[in-house]
Amino acid sequence: MKIKKISACLLIAGSLMQMGFMANVAAQAPTQLSLEKIMSNTDWMGIAPERSYFSADGKYVYFLRKADGSEVRDTYRVPVAGGPAVKLSASERVSVESEQVFFSPDRSYAAWLRNGNLFVIKDGKKSQISRTGDMSGLLGFVGHEQLAFRQDGKVNLFNLRSGETVTLVNIKNDDDPAAKKDNADYLTLQQTRLFDIIKKRETDKKEVEARQHELASQSSSAPLPIYLGKGREFRSFSLSPDGKHILLSTSAPRKDGRNDKMPHYVSADGYTKIDDVRSKVGTGEDANEFVYLIDIAANKAQKLNLEKLAGINEDPLLDLKKDAAKRLGKAEPKAAVPRAVYVGFRGARWSLNGQKVAFQLFSADNKDRWILQIDTQNKEKDQWQLVHRLTDKAWVNDGDFNEMLWSRDHKTLWFLSEETGYSQLYTYQDAQVRAITSGKYEMNRIQASRDGRWVYYRANKKHPGKHEIYRLSTDGKIDEALTDMNGGTDYELSPNEDRLLLTHSSITRQPDLFVQATSPQAKATRLTDSTSKEFGQINWIVPDVVAVPSKHGAAPIYSRVYQDTSKKTGEKKPAVMFVHGAGYLQAAHYGWSNYFREMMFHNLLVQEGYVVIDMDYRASAGYGRDWRNAIYQRMGTPELEDYLDGIDWLVENANVDRQRVGIYGGSYGGFMTFMAMFKTDAFAAGAALRPVADWAHYNHGYTSNILNTPDVDPDAYLRSSPIEFAAGLKRPLLICSGILDDNVFFQDSVRMVQKLIELKNPNFEFAVYPIEPHGFREPTSWLDEYRRIFKLMEKEVKGRDLKTK
Repeated sequence: MKIKKISACLLIAGSLMQMGFMANVAAQAPTQLSLEKIMSNTDWMGIAPERSYFSADGKYVYFLRKADGSEVRDTYRVPVAGGPAVKLSASERVSVESEQVFFSPDRSYAAWLRNGNLFVIKDGKKSQISRTGDMSGLLGFVGHEQLAFRQDGKVNLFNLRSGETVTLVNIKNDDDPAAKKDNADYLTLQQTRLFDIIKKRETDKKEVEARQHELASQSSSAPLPIYLGKGREFRSFSLSPDGKHILLSTSAPRKDGRNDKMPHYVSADGYTKIDDVRSKVGTGEDANEFVYLIDIAANKAQKLNLEKLAGINEDPLLDLKKDAAKRLGKAEPKAAVPRAVYVGFRGARWSLNGQKVAFQLFSADNKDRWILQIDTQNKEKDQWQLVHRLTDKAWVNDGDFNEMLWSRDHKTLWFLSEETGYSQLYTYQDAQVRAITSGKYEMNRIQASRDGRWVYYRANKKHPGKHEIYRLSTDGKIDEALTDMNGGTDYELSPNEDRLLLTHSSITRQPDLFVQATSPQAKATRLTDSTSKEFGQINWIVPDVVAVPSKHGAAPIYSRVYQDTSKKTGEKKPAVMFVHGAGYLQAAHYGWSNYFREMMFHNLLVQEGYVVIDMDYRASAGYGRDWRNAIYQRMGTPELEDYLDGIDWLVENANVDRQRVGIYGGSYGGFMTFMAMFKTDAFAAGAALRPVADWAHYNHGYTSNILNTPDVDPDAYLRSSPIEFAAGLKRPLLICSGILDDNVFFQDSVRMVQKLIELKNPNFEFAVYPIEPHGFREPTSWLDEYRRIFKLMEKEVKGRDLKTK
């Protein structure tokens, strides 16, 4: 679907005029852009709302907004019925509902924590329950009038009616001091045999322990601790709604590898400060988690036996490990079984009656996700039942697309899976898995209505870059769109479930808040318009989102293309290819981008006669599992093939001179700029910003998914790390790095520079930013960096002397 270039002319919402959120803008001639303006403090663009949410009664929306010229966030309230947004006073902020409000099962109570204090709404009246400032760990309601709080392994119940607090359970990661020791040696046994006083004291100790257990069993006593063993830490912790069970996991502290160091050369006191920063991929040890089901009434913990979990005793990396050991002359390794696992970050999902719980386990080697279910009422079956196993020879996405929820009747578990290659919705009922949806689009943000009729979700059905809100009837008969906003849209369902709070943006408009009834074709009402008058008056280019054909067997490569469409003929143009960061991130969509500075810079480049393309190369988000996993064991190869297809498209469709194409990008984009400049002659110049030069120096969580670890899969690192190909640099390269980058270390760029020096390569420059982290903060740093990029493109791309090429 094509989009048209939009005017900056907007309708005025007078009710918000006094806030400065709405701008009275008129269409005008294109503004002459400058780097100084583009890279200046972003407040000039307007300040978008952040972290929006409904009030407990659903009548208002709260959001945060950065104060002008400051990093302080103020809290605002705006009526869903429309009207001006009001900044809350300090006295209002300390008691206003938080983003996480818990409701009692009968909805008579709403409770939240704010600044360590407990607040409750009962029958529309708000009360402050505590004023200590130190309350934390609110878990939610148990029954209609009791709130559960967690402090490490202890869970307390606070009765809202009586004010009584009782300890529900006390779980300790320690050894039971009363446990019988089976490892008595000769001397211990001799002491007991020879001395009556030792015998007596042992007998007295047992009598005291028996009395303590007797007292602890009384209803007025606090329960005795449950001991899970020394030397472990809580990882996940979930209390059932009925307060009868807890599902939790523990592990030994993860043994990270040796920390690296990061110096602060520009410090407050004039001395160099050295910080410890993360270790590098493969240098630590995986922390295997144990999963327990706690029976609170019995005050007992049952460790789940995972020995029969499908695939747990298979090592998918064993062949690679054997090859690596053979090269190094080491003994052939054996499979590490059972494999280490961890509970997914989304934790456990309990049925509303508290009788069933579903949870996800991921293998530490990134190849498997299991969904397990426990029925706490069924004592005859195994501890757990396997709901679903998702396995991938590359890696399973352990972030997105792992949502679950229970039906209101407790019989059906709804969950997302990429089994078909795209995140789709499935059900598990009566030991059967059934696919509910299908298609080449991605679903997420699933939420069930309280009446059990609907499952709400977000999906990019219409176009990979257009996200809308939908709902599906639980009988599967109705699947309908609720929004048609054609941009970037996210949602929250109101407490009364009669409205959606929408956060919506377009390519040239920052995210703003809208409300809409939860019915198809309902009209969305705007609550905020944060674009400034100055920004709104600029006639920004709206890039075309095109499907670039692939000559390398892949699906179309969706890309944003910035160009002056009135000049598609005549002298061929220079072009710049922008490479987005993160790898797994979507750029060619119809919403506001986090790369808004780059969006403005691309407008400037078009103003100066360039065409700009921003491609969702393989590894990008929004296009399913196979698109993401195409880079497994070969980062930098499929993406580069996609870039070459992008150049072909520019030449054939945008009147671009093939010999005058530049490339730039940051982080993953910097890594790919290296690969493009080292492995091909296709680019006239490149700028690598905060770039990864050697994947063996990056972090474990991200890198091990894609390349395994250097000791297991060294070939993957050799073929994927730019420093191995540095000898191929033939055209000018700019490298820019912040010294305080604790994501991609400054060391990456330093090592690359040293390699280029040893290669006697004169075709690079290195710009250093002493006070900048991975994402620059200071406008002066942004300006300096992009001045250098622009100068590079002007001289080496637009001004390339083809006679000497």
